[in-house]
This record gives sequence, structure tokens and C-alpha cells, in this order.
Amino acid sequence: MRLSIILFSLVFQSTILNAQVVTKEKAMASTIMDAMGGKENYNQIRYLQWDFFDLRKITWDKQLSRVRIDYLDGSLSIVTYLNEDKGAVYKLGQLITDSDTISHYLEKGKRIWMNDSYWLIMPFKLLDPGVRLNYIGKLTSINGLSCDVLELTFGNVGATPENKYHIYLDPTTNLVLQWDYFVDNWEEEPEIQCLWSDYKWYGKIRLASERGSYGKLSNITVAPTINASTFR
Repeated sequence: MRLSIILFSLVFQSTILNAQVVTKEKAMASTIMDAMGGKENYNQIRYLQWDFFDLRKITWDKQLSRVRIDYLDGSLSIVTYLNEDKGAVYKLGQLITDSDTISHYLEKGKRIWMNDSYWLIMPFKLLDPGVRLNYIGKLTSINGLSCDVLELTFGNVGATPENKYHIYLDPTTNLVLQWDYFVDNWEEEPEIQCLWSDYKWYGKIRLASERGSYGKLSNITVAPTINASTFR
């Protein structure tokens, strides 16, 4: 009888401890999103547009789940619907009509959007289904600050579920200060480390444009309307 009581007590204590850990991690994620304007304001955005470094312009209709990708050198434009197999492809301004070529580029467009949008709005996706958060303690950022750090791994979601990230929380602003990117979740050394800086308000949400030595996400725009021909 006594052994049963001890075992029950241990299981109960373990359950409480796990609940506290989850609560801490979710609380950290919520704190970051609140500092950026809140998940509700993010969800209400209609159009979000930005230049992915100096490579391409992304125009995202969040409400209708469609994206236009324009390479800044004019070589390629892709209009793809994220939840459907439809869209349009233009090479050097000419509409492509071959169905296999279109399918290839529509899928390519979806993968580009996954990558490019994560570089911009990752903090708003911390509590998405399939995201696993683990508080790993304090680490020192590139610029010498001691930060609480969340480790992100993934279930069977996204184009690269094997990736891992370390997210550094700025102790003074509650914003993301740095991320470390790992190609595989078992790796100990990151492929990329960069600071997130130059936070500004775009409508009701706050976003960072600078990515340290990797460059800048420029021409960020949050808008309620856009040219009707954008997604044709």
C-alpha cells in the first residue's frame, strides 16, 4: 500500500513539473508575441509584403492564402495558392503554359514562401501546431547579453521538419534578439547565427528587418488593400 502511494506521488509530482515546464515555454512564446503587437493583430493582417534580402519580393495575402513572388532581377514571377494547386508562372515577363513546368514552379513558390516568411514572422509561429518548444536555460548572445533561450524543433510539419532553432529572448524588450539555425536537430553547432534588430511598427504589429551580417528584409509593408492584378 505504501509503495503504491509513493509511486502515485512520484507520478503526480512529475506531471506537475512537466506542466510547469510547458507553461513556462508557452508563457515565453506569448510574451514575445505580445511584445510584437499580439497574435490577434497578426492574424487580422490582410496583406504583408517585403523584399527577401536583395533577391525577391514577397506579396502575401494572408486571408486567402495566396502568394506572389517576384525575383528582383525580373527573371521569374510565381503566383501560387498555398492550399491549392493553382496559380501562374512568368519567366522574363512571359506567361508559362506548360503544365509540368507550372506545377514545378508552384511547388517551388510554396517552399520559397515557407522559408522567406519564417525569416520575417517566425515569432508569431512559436505556438503553431507541430512546433515543439524546450526551454534550455540562459546563453550568451553574439552581442554579449545573457538571454533566456527557447529551442524549437518540429513534428511532421513544414518543408524541413529536421531543422532546429535556438531563439534568444532580449531581457529588456522581450523581443527576439537572435536566432541560431541548425540544419539537423541533432547538431550542436549552428549553421547560422544572426541578431534580429531594427524593430519597427507596421500597422499594429512590430517586425525586425535587420539580420546582422546576412543583410536586411526591406520594404516591409502591412496593408488592408492591394492592386487587384497582383495575383493574376
